[in-house]
Amino acid sequence: MSQSERDKNLIIVEAIEGYAYHHKMNAKEVFELFWQNGILTLLRSQYHALHTQSLEESIYFVEDVLRRKKKDG
Repeated sequence: MSQSERDKNLIIVEAIEGYAYHHKMNAKEVFELFWQNGILTLLRSQYHALHTQSLEESIYFVEDVLRRKKKDG
C-alpha cells in the first residue's frame, strides 16, 4: 500500500472517530452511516483538500454532505 493510500485511510479513520465522538455514536455506527451514504468514497476523493484542514473541518464537511442528502432524499 502506498503512503498516499495509507494517508487516505487515516483521514477516514480520523473522520469516523471524530464524528462518533462529536455525535456520541460508536465507530461501527458511524462507519455504517458513512458507507451507506458514500462518505467513505467521498472522503478519499477529497483527500487532497481535506488533509490540509483540521479534523473539525472534515467533520463539518461530512455533516454538510449528510444534511444535504437528508434534505434531498
